[in-house]
Amino acid sequence: MKETRPKVLALYRGVLELLDEGADVNSIKVSDITAKAGIGKGTAYDYFKSREEIIACALLYDVEQKIEEEKEELDRRQGFSKKVIYAFDWMERRFREQKVFAQILRLTTEGSGLSSTILEELQKRKKAGCGPLKILMEMCREGKSRGEIRQDIPASAACIASVANMAAFVMYLEKSEQMPELDTGWMKEFLCKGLLNQLTA
Repeated sequence: MKETRPKVLALYRGVLELLDEGADVNSIKVSDITAKAGIGKGTAYDYFKSREEIIACALLYDVEQKIEEEKEELDRRQGFSKKVIYAFDWMERRFREQKVFAQILRLTTEGSGLSSTILEELQKRKKAGCGPLKILMEMCREGKSRGEIRQDIPASAACIASVANMAAFVMYLEKSEQMPELDTGWMKEFLCKGLLNQLTA
């Protein structure tokens, strides 16, 4: 993974600390971030064009770090189905443990300026061959090569379907207290099986 510049890393940590303290991601200001980072406000704009870009990149950086930590474990799972099941299990654990992961997946469904910036940054990482979409694409390509994903479904379409189902699971996790009739284990299995039924041969 490309090394991150110290001041950029300080800005990322500033965003993450604010979120861990319970700050609303949509109300965080650049001055809040730079105060946490211990650098001048003007310095932030030497590296980023906007508040949205700082926050989006910080969220993605954190998720990418966590994914890299888990990738070895994911690679041990043989077959697309087992990898998908592991990914859903991992998302549930990460959602319970960390607010940042929940924030990023929720924001991708909001349609706000920040969500648009996150999606733009995801696309940049996809084109650069890095980030979470790269791992999902690798899973889908491997699934196709092993004959597990239907041959009429492009790997890119399978990747998009995977993101959609995983985002739906996170949306459920966020609202689970309002839906007591739904068991988390059942919902996870429902969405996971739905994705596999949609994609697998």
